[in-house]
Amino acid sequence: MQSLGRQIIISLIVSAVLVGIVLGLQQIKSAERFIHPQIWTIVVFSAILGLIVVAVGHWGLKNMDAQSRPNLFLGLTVLRLILSMAFIGIMIFAGLEDRIIWVADFFAIYLFYLVFEIYSILSNLRAISTEGEKT
Repeated sequence: MQSLGRQIIISLIVSAVLVGIVLGLQQIKSAERFIHPQIWTIVVFSAILGLIVVAVGHWGLKNMDAQSRPNLFLGLTVLRLILSMAFIGIMIFAGLEDRIIWVADFFAIYLFYLVFEIYSILSNLRAISTEGEKT
């Protein structure tokens, strides 16, 4: 199992990569119409949500028994989905312009973080499995 500090650093690196991708896409004139002006709210929300998932996941791995861990990972995925839907609802009903582009950008970023989350879960489960084989 990775330490919390290492997981946070990896999460911040993933967020920095995402920021680099968004900045790069904003420099391309033909991609300008696919990038919503408020994409940074999505990036910040996703980064904060990613850090919350990392922290809760680490806490659960340390404090929960092996039988409860799959439920924790499923619960974190559902929590991410529910909080994301609430964020989308708030932003859309607040009078957002170009809603379709914003939602498409949101889901692209959501899927980016989802891939990172699945990778992180698998690496933690692999480490736990290896620990169990040693004992």
